[in-house]
Amino acid sequence: MYLSLFTEESAQALSSVDETASLAANAEQSLSTIQKWLTSGYNWFISYLPNLISGLIIFVVGWWLTKLLCKLLLKAMTKGKADPTVATFLHSIINLALKTIVIICVLSTVGFDVTTIITTLGAAAVTIGLALKDSLSNVASGTLIILNKKFKIGDYLETEGLKGVVKKIDMMYTTLCTYDNKEVLIPNSRLTSNNIVNYFVQEERRIDLIIPISYSEDIDKARKVIMELIRHDDRVIQEKRNRVAVDKLNESSVDLSVWIWCRSTDYWLLLEDMMESIKKSFDAHNITIPFNQLDIHLDEGVSLPTLPEKH
Repeated sequence: MYLSLFTEESAQALSSVDETASLAANAEQSLSTIQKWLTSGYNWFISYLPNLISGLIIFVVGWWLTKLLCKLLLKAMTKGKADPTVATFLHSIINLALKTIVIICVLSTVGFDVTTIITTLGAAAVTIGLALKDSLSNVASGTLIILNKKFKIGDYLETEGLKGVVKKIDMMYTTLCTYDNKEVLIPNSRLTSNNIVNYFVQEERRIDLIIPISYSEDIDKARKVIMELIRHDDRVIQEKRNRVAVDKLNESSVDLSVWIWCRSTDYWLLLEDMMESIKKSFDAHNITIPFNQLDIHLDEGVSLPTLPEKH
């Protein structure tokens, strides 16, 4: 009996020793694995340390340059009196694009394969570009309008038969306000691809009038009447060449061409006032403004047919 108990206790002791030895072996193996990992990580860190330092420098410098460029761009757009919404939008887009480029450069310097990232971004850009082709065209045109400053808010434009004062320049549309207080939205791509007449880009404009008079009237008298009106209007720029000359000999009138120089802001009111003043002055001086008419002359012996009487 005692022998049996001793044998069992010995077996248990040996089993415990084996388990302890196994645990010790496992712990030693785990420590060895961790040591290998640390050694590998340390070697990788040492080998990639120059790349990491270069990547860090590129990141810091690139981030700083991005902020500087975006700040200068926003300042330029604000100085150019660009719409605040447009300026903020452009600032955000350019800021995001530049930071993306900086991050890609850092990853490439550290050692990552950025080919897949660039390919994915390129494919996404192409897909978005095809889906939003017209919208992106308007956005690009709006950017060109703001940067080139071909016209600005407050200018009076004419394009494709549309006329109005520029009220707002957005990313996709430019808003014109007509003189009868209608708003016209024009896609920016049409403004950059079509002819535009800007009536306010110059400080001075010339009013061109065609005034017909009868063949029986004295041309010098009519010229003198019109020139008197021009000389006595304070809105007329007297230093410019204001003149009245014969433009054309029509079938029923002699057309006088009138040039009147004024400030662009006075153009419309002066045009309306001058047309009215010329008519009143011609009436006061008995100068006839003819209208289209047809004179029929019958030779002797020619009789007109008579219409049958109605019963």
